[in-house]
Amino acid sequence: MYTANDIKSIINKMSVKQKVGQLFLLAYPGKNPEIIKPLIDEYGIAGCYISQDNAETFDEAEQISSKLQAMASQTQNGIPLILGVDQEGSWGVLVPESHTGPGNLALGAIPDSARTADMYRIFADEMLSVGYNALLGPCADVNLTPDSPIIGARSFGEDPEKVARCVAYAVQGCTASGALATLKHFPGHGSTSGDTHREIPRVERTLDELFKTDLLPFIKGVEAGADIVMTSHILYPKIDPENPATLSSVILKDILRTRIGFKGIILSDSMNMGAIRKFYDPAESTLLALKAGVDIVMLSEEHYDHSADYLDKQLASLRKAEEAVKSGKLSVQEVDEKLFRILSLKLNKMKIRMPRLSAQRYSESECIQNDISDKCIQVLQRGLWPLPKTGTRICINAAPETVYRSLINARGIGPNQKKTAYEYFKETLEKSGENFIYLNHNEALAGNEDQFKRAEAILIVTEDYPLPGEDFPKAEQEKLAQKLAAKYAEKTVIVGLRSPYEIKLYPKNVTYLCAFSSRGCAAKSAAKVILQFPQM
Repeated sequence: MYTANDIKSIINKMSVKQKVGQLFLLAYPGKNPEIIKPLIDEYGIAGCYISQDNAETFDEAEQISSKLQAMASQTQNGIPLILGVDQEGSWGVLVPESHTGPGNLALGAIPDSARTADMYRIFADEMLSVGYNALLGPCADVNLTPDSPIIGARSFGEDPEKVARCVAYAVQGCTASGALATLKHFPGHGSTSGDTHREIPRVERTLDELFKTDLLPFIKGVEAGADIVMTSHILYPKIDPENPATLSSVILKDILRTRIGFKGIILSDSMNMGAIRKFYDPAESTLLALKAGVDIVMLSEEHYDHSADYLDKQLASLRKAEEAVKSGKLSVQEVDEKLFRILSLKLNKMKIRMPRLSAQRYSESECIQNDISDKCIQVLQRGLWPLPKTGTRICINAAPETVYRSLINARGIGPNQKKTAYEYFKETLEKSGENFIYLNHNEALAGNEDQFKRAEAILIVTEDYPLPGEDFPKAEQEKLAQKLAAKYAEKTVIVGLRSPYEIKLYPKNVTYLCAFSSRGCAAKSAAKVILQFPQM
């Protein structure tokens, strides 16, 4: 255990370059970590943002984390790296080997919020077993604007108190295993209709309103022991009319530090997202964030535009911060305060890794995931329920095949789900031996009306996925589902492998079964309920 004096002694011996390096969490493209080595060698950076682009399997992940930590150990100070990953359920890494569970919205739909701790313990165990020591989750955002294109299923729901309970349990589950837990996106992304990967959204809420809604999960997450809070690139004009949260000392220092009392690390969301890059000089915005109260600046999307000069962009931000310290624009005292928080976390709390999980532990995680997933499924409208066990039953994939093209994001950020939710759903029905007629979007659109009239039940499967910087196309599937529901409402069953917020699109006498998730485990659970198997 390092004492306060030990840590201050380390800081006093660091050069300006070494101090500045600890203020950056950087990404790199591809599977060769040697690419980032020059920055580790020169600056001794705080850590790396790791995505599916860097490693797709547990074995690959273990190899790159070992190489990265070895690089850090060979620097002058030998300070270990934070290796952060978006393992938060609806977004994930090492997919499909890792257990993502059904996602936060599904977890929030379970009456027993404590199951969230079980799922986040699995996240932490699996990530630590390959050397990823920081979860960039849970999302503490409240779905106050359900049509948000980027939060949605990443939130635990629309009730601030329920979200707060789930966030606290998520932090407990994560930290119980020794991984670092991150609350995001402060002070709340769920009230926006915009995506910060593309723009700076605005939230017209007063501070009093925020404390009653958006801030409640962050407060409970901090009380539960969260190590990191990630900022949002969102403008709250009634609190700070000029600066988005990442660049606002009012939001970060006055509210997060003073009012809420958070003493851990403040991490910026990626400074390469559209909200920052379109409106600020990249290097200058880094300095503004550090001055506003950010401890570690994250540059997690250097290949966001697939450019070859990502290393130059990173270096420009590092050098801008170094120049600012040397010139006095960024005070040494403030930098040292940030370093004290960072090194205290790294040297006294952060784990480097834990042993790889045994086959038995991995199997146990599978069982827990599936049990949780089974408990998420809900029938929200019961027009035709339970379903008839005989007669013709039609199962339709409402989404055209073309909409899945963006499901795997080239940057390795997001769901990283190659196999669609509908595929998992259909496979489970097929394995049961039960008789269903399967139609794709085009077949259903041009379908034989006699076939629909003869059917005892028409299952229409809808999906949605939170994709960074773009939307999963839903218009065509919704149009098809609305058309069939209007004609055959009394025998139509919408199977929502997604959030329930689409329910307003359909007649009240339509059956609506919701999985609150587009993950494979949730799709399988929904199929089991359709087949009327007993839930676990």
